[in-house]
Amino acid sequence: MEKLNVVVLTEDMDLRIHVKNKLPSDSFVISGYSDFSSVAMLKIESMFPDVILCAIKGEVDAKQLSFIQNIYLTVVGCVIILMTDSMSVDLVNKAAQVGIRQVVDMLIEPQELTENIVSAATLERQRSSDLNLGNRTRSRVMGFFSGKGGTGKTTLSVNTAVALAKKGKRVMLIDCDLQFGDVNLLLDLEPKDTIVELVQERGGIMIENIRTFSMVHSSGVNVLCAPKSAEFAELVTARHIETIIDVLRPYYDFIIVDLPPTFNDVSIAAIENSDEIMLVYNLEILSLRNAKICLEILGQIQQRDKAQLIINKNISSLIKVKDFETMFEMPVFGTVTNDIKTANLCLNKGQPIVLAMPKTPIAKELTAIAQRILIKS
Repeated sequence: MEKLNVVVLTEDMDLRIHVKNKLPSDSFVISGYSDFSSVAMLKIESMFPDVILCAIKGEVDAKQLSFIQNIYLTVVGCVIILMTDSMSVDLVNKAAQVGIRQVVDMLIEPQELTENIVSAATLERQRSSDLNLGNRTRSRVMGFFSGKGGTGKTTLSVNTAVALAKKGKRVMLIDCDLQFGDVNLLLDLEPKDTIVELVQERGGIMIENIRTFSMVHSSGVNVLCAPKSAEFAELVTARHIETIIDVLRPYYDFIIVDLPPTFNDVSIAAIENSDEIMLVYNLEILSLRNAKICLEILGQIQQRDKAQLIINKNISSLIKVKDFETMFEMPVFGTVTNDIKTANLCLNKGQPIVLAMPKTPIAKELTAIAQRILIKS
């Protein structure tokens, strides 16, 4: 059985870690976390999870039960599980009345929890099939990150977005390098409006407004550009980024996020709301060291299992691809040859490599990365 997508609802940060440790990574993917608020409803409706796991310490109050009931009545095709440290017959009865499929103890063993969730999810899928609800399409959010500049991260994110669009996919590209983002330059776009104008829009962050303040590249990629001046970066918050991603999910097959080369509130919010993080590095000792630091930080914020390694500017060097794989005990997702001449020529023209020079080795390798992403989806 394929991995089940889980959204975890809890108001306790420690419970996030507790739940994550209870869910084996070979059976589950945690798509996101939230609390019992309207933000959670937006996240759930946009992510189409198989499972909603509500983790609550202490008494489960009427407000929380009412919220869960609203989920049950609104979101079709997912199973709701309650994890609690206050198990009682009365709670089980109340849970059943609001649509909770199973109530489990906080100290349940991972294997037993897995069996319970898989069993409940299987029944829910069968019910959905019997009701002819059909298959739901999940978007994939992919963050491109590097802890140092000059690795070619933006070139990778832009060309991946364009290559996916060439395959007929609906793609949104977000430039989250709010101070020094230059995605628009690689696409020869001159934005009238940017992400700053979007978050200041009185109508709020709605799909219609996102489309109004974004641009459409000739490849079909929708682009939400970074602020025109670095001084405006502080106007965009982590909550803005989370909301933008949640709102976009139902409308795009892929959401590509070009991240700044640093960990801050905005980049961490984007990472937490991404399905995969593409770490872009070069074959040099500084990149190897930086990758080690970044993976350690991702581990500290419970996001390491999302990481994929891409080696850009692949050249003959003392540092080898296998050194990355050995040190981090993970395969390299893709490699891109070091073709500075082609890359600079396309950059100066404002044309993606996969469009301007599709027959070059570098374009073929960039396209191969997009193809691997498609195979995984």
